[in-house]
Amino acid sequence: MDQSVTDEDEKHSGLFYSTGEEVQLGDRVVMKRWIAKDVKGYVCYIPGISPRHREMEYEDVRQWAIRSEDGGAVYPILYAPEQFQPPKKIRFISRGPHVSMSPDQHLE
Repeated sequence: MDQSVTDEDEKHSGLFYSTGEEVQLGDRVVMKRWIAKDVKGYVCYIPGISPRHREMEYEDVRQWAIRSEDGGAVYPILYAPEQFQPPKKIRFISRGPHVSMSPDQHLE
């Protein structure tokens, strides 16, 4: 089950799309792919903003994630805003509701 994040709890991700918009929970995005069909989805996890998820943050690894629009696959992406920003293949479409992945949700 997803968990809502209130505006008063809003924190900054430190991530920015190539358009300059800051990455936020619930953002609707499209991930462009060369061979396969593009993936439409939404940002479902950001470290430090979402409730901690053991499959997204462990040891020295921190990841942010996009969930496909159909609610299926979760695409984790390395979270290191000081070193890496979202690649240009991830395009910001619009803001959506600030919804985060539940910390007990199992990822396949």
